[in-house]
Amino acid sequence: MPLIDINRFELFALLAILSSVLVYTTYLWSIYQKKTRPHIFSWFNWGLLSAIGAYAQLEIGGGPSAWVVVTIAVVCFFITFLAYFIGEKNITKSDWLTFIGALLAIPAWLIAEDPFIVLIIVVTISILTYYPTIRKSWRDPWGEPPQTYFWAGLRFFLTLFAVPDASAETLFYPFFLMSTEWGFAIYILWRRRKLMQQTANIKAI
Repeated sequence: MPLIDINRFELFALLAILSSVLVYTTYLWSIYQKKTRPHIFSWFNWGLLSAIGAYAQLEIGGGPSAWVVVTIAVVCFFITFLAYFIGEKNITKSDWLTFIGALLAIPAWLIAEDPFIVLIIVVTISILTYYPTIRKSWRDPWGEPPQTYFWAGLRFFLTLFAVPDASAETLFYPFFLMSTEWGFAIYILWRRRKLMQQTANIKAI
């Protein structure tokens, strides 16, 4: 008899959580080295939306996949705390709008009876939540480590296999999270390359 009784879905959830630990270890190290300046609004919003998303994912039968999102919510709130002291200080009106938009997820969560509708709302607001970090990274793409977002996408890839009752509905949220993390990593690398090309062209003149 095995010492640990664990099924395939729980195994993939634990692997995804381990990936999350690696992700945030590298991210926190980057903050410690003062290479990364997290945006307080983005991280607070991600924490709030992850907490609501975890609840909705659990309600629609996401099973152990919700464990991963709970872990992410806790760490996002911790990074929010750090960002208050050492994060991005350039807060714009558009940042405030996305922050308020994320707060609207709370009444929407309480009113909506269908958990999948809650996920749709969370995903919509999550897209808006990315805006402050996208805006910051357009100006300074070296302020975010792309490898962190690569590993973050990998954990959501593993999360897809932690869903016991796989369907378009239960896979929707982790697939969205995987796509946004990898998409943002590509965006950072593209923007860095673009700025380096512009700098090289200026020096060549």
